[in-house]
Amino acid sequence: MWKILAKTSPEKTLYEHIVDVLAVLSQMIEIFPGVPQRTGFVNFWEYVFYALYFHDFGKSASGFQKSLKAGKKWGYRHEILSAGFVSLLDYDDEVKRMIALGIASHHLELDELKRGYSTIVDGTPAVENYRVKLAELEENLDEIVKLMRLIPDLSKNFIGKELNNFKLPASIADLVDVFKFAVKWYFERFESELDEKMKLALTLMRGFVLNCDHIASAGDINIPLLERKISEIVKFESLRDVQKKASCSEGSLILIAPTGYGKTEASLFWVERNQNENYTKRVFYILPYTASINYMFKRFVNYFGEGLVGMRHHRAGYFIYQSFRDRGYTPEEAKRLSIAFVDLNKRIYSQFKIMTHLQLIKEMFGVSGFEMRLAEMIDGLVVVDEVHSYDARTIALLSETLRTLKDDFGVDVLIMSATFPKFLREIFEPIVNSIVKADEDILKTISRHRINLIDDFILNGTDLIKREISRGKKVLVVCNTVKRAQEIYRQLKNYAVGGAKLIHSRFSLIDREKIEKGLNEVQLLVGTQAIEVSLDIDFDVLFTDIAPVDRLVQRMGRVNRRGELDIADVFVFCQHQDEDRKIYDEELIERTKEELKGVEKISEFDVIELVERVYRDWLGEKQRKIFDETVESFKKLKKDIAPMRVNRFSDEDFYKLIGSVEVVPSIYEEEYVKLIEEKKFFEAIRYFMPLALEQFFKLKKNGQIYEHSKTLFCRAGYNEELGLLTDEFETNILE
Repeated sequence: MWKILAKTSPEKTLYEHIVDVLAVLSQMIEIFPGVPQRTGFVNFWEYVFYALYFHDFGKSASGFQKSLKAGKKWGYRHEILSAGFVSLLDYDDEVKRMIALGIASHHLELDELKRGYSTIVDGTPAVENYRVKLAELEENLDEIVKLMRLIPDLSKNFIGKELNNFKLPASIADLVDVFKFAVKWYFERFESELDEKMKLALTLMRGFVLNCDHIASAGDINIPLLERKISEIVKFESLRDVQKKASCSEGSLILIAPTGYGKTEASLFWVERNQNENYTKRVFYILPYTASINYMFKRFVNYFGEGLVGMRHHRAGYFIYQSFRDRGYTPEEAKRLSIAFVDLNKRIYSQFKIMTHLQLIKEMFGVSGFEMRLAEMIDGLVVVDEVHSYDARTIALLSETLRTLKDDFGVDVLIMSATFPKFLREIFEPIVNSIVKADEDILKTISRHRINLIDDFILNGTDLIKREISRGKKVLVVCNTVKRAQEIYRQLKNYAVGGAKLIHSRFSLIDREKIEKGLNEVQLLVGTQAIEVSLDIDFDVLFTDIAPVDRLVQRMGRVNRRGELDIADVFVFCQHQDEDRKIYDEELIERTKEELKGVEKISEFDVIELVERVYRDWLGEKQRKIFDETVESFKKLKKDIAPMRVNRFSDEDFYKLIGSVEVVPSIYEEEYVKLIEEKKFFEAIRYFMPLALEQFFKLKKNGQIYEHSKTLFCRAGYNEELGLLTDEFETNILE
């Protein structure tokens, strides 16, 4: 019956594709019931319906149909013709322009579309080209009319409202030129001032059109939803105090509780409490490191199943690929499934998404496709874990992002940390409704660590470490620099009869994965800040460089983690070197040393008090300046971000926020290049390693960074046991 094709491989008619996108739209309406109220347009879903109905009508052009069947490019943009059908709708011009822009931008941003095809100026080749392509619609106009006659029935079926506010085209002369009618209007209005209501409506128009189209095109049009209460899935015989409080808290919240106290489960109970009656709200769980995300993804999948849990970070594709390979899939099967997974998780699909703070902040800068991700966040729930891990600039970006999401998109946020000093509370309290803390009387009874201050350098403490190893204890050593950790590991590894491992950020992924397997089984683990988060390890005794108190708390959390020992010794070496000052503020280190004097057995309540005293008037002058300048820059940038347009902030600018560059150690160059030539891209990712920007530029200046096969390589000493061998310090880069 239907001849006009929308796609090939597999073949799908235009009618079939329209039905698919409308089926996705019907689910969007269920998932996001508050969108019309949020935009201020009570009939907003009608407008999206029409944008989706018409979005591929331009493919009816005879030339496009011939090119599609021949597997060739047509040489024109079908969405330009599709948008012209809005002239047939009975709405005011503002609404018709909104719909037209949603159609016109469903592949390219308007700037890109305008660059090659604008008809705003008469007499140009683009104008004549438009007329020629427009005429190609005549051949299939009868079928277009038949498709439009279905609008009342299909609208009633998919959006629950029968629409008849349109006329049928008598000829192509009835269609409007989208550039003259809508694009010119938008560019002129944005330059003067686009009101916030229209800006949000255009953002969501493009966001939902892209999401519906992409999900329908992917072939899996049924979006999974949580069908059981979280409390029926995540079960405990008895709940801790913070879990009970979180399960009763409505609206945005700060939650403060020690490591190992069940904050993750508390956050899930908060999610349940703040869900809508149909349990459709999307949940975004934010963590600072990719290793944290990989671990939490597995944990959430165990709770809710794969269909409901997604993941977004720069290595998500590789992690998912490897998980499929580990389950017996062939490389080709794993590649296909992981690509599909990553693609779906850029859309409104998985109800739970675990991601880095950078992925969240990125959307505020208007990078390509940001409208899709912001549309997904409408009336959603955001959980930010380990907020103590961020520097002043990131805290500024994160706090302003959360403020924007709450004010403009109706998002509720839960911000969690084991340590939450006053300066952090002052930043985040205006965003939340209340604060939940672990009960002080309970915290005073939990003492897992005994502090031992040593007025020396950690490199001079190897005899003491050997003594604990000889006693059969599981020993953890944390250094502030990679070089120091490598040196201690060299000196001690042969003394650990139960095995020894070294871990830090300057390992290629292939070696890091090998190291992380069986960490709890080794007797000696030496590492850097990489140990502070993400790793589910439990040792008997800790030896550590001095660091700010909140960092020490994280390191201590990897010793006697579950409280199975009566008490665990923590040896803090208080002498530090110039390299340490490059990583941590010296004043914070000195305050930490001063506050730790006289402290021996330390309770979880003492930890909170220590953090408060060390950070009593922090951010300092320098950090406060960075924070304030970042907030002002964010606000100025936000005003310039336009939906449907190419924004000034590039992907390259965004990755500067990460603070690192991915390189491949030259020792792996041959293997890497071979995999790239064989198009085994996921296997090739295993050889990447992050370098802090400062370190990268120093090595580049020394001639140790070079490019091959569009990849950066690092010519420096490297082996799979010690990692990269340089004198550079490690900073807290995204791992």
